[in-house]
Amino acid sequence: MKKKLFLTLLILAFVLVLVGIGGYLYVFRKAPADLSKARTDFRVEAPALFEAFEKDEKAASARYVGAVLEVRGALEGIEQSEWGQTILTFVDPFFGVTATIDSVMSVRQESWIGSLNRGDTVTVKGRCDGMLTDVRLVKCMLVGER
Repeated sequence: MKKKLFLTLLILAFVLVLVGIGGYLYVFRKAPADLSKARTDFRVEAPALFEAFEKDEKAASARYVGAVLEVRGALEGIEQSEWGQTILTFVDPFFGVTATIDSVMSVRQESWIGSLNRGDTVTVKGRCDGMLTDVRLVKCMLVGER
């Protein structure tokens, strides 16, 4: 009886460990979503996107947060973070729209990013995370013509 109970508990513990490892791998180790194949929910000009959040942040958040956007505008700034991300700013360097291109996509689009200058008009595709001091787009990539 004790041997059967011990064996049952051992099998149960093993199954729980496997489920725990599987859950950890699923949640923390899954690859970031590649938005290159994702359907674009909205196409908008950078100044219009910023203005929508400035006028009515609640309504703009309901419409845009979590959505995949293609945002077009003139570059105000281009930065490289210490983690290899490229951060593009539109409208205003301090209060506008920022698009963060992660390090993997930055490497894939390195030559294109390297050719960008302040004032160039570009289109980025990314997911809207809402507004803090600026409207934030994440998991971005450059789209359109070079």
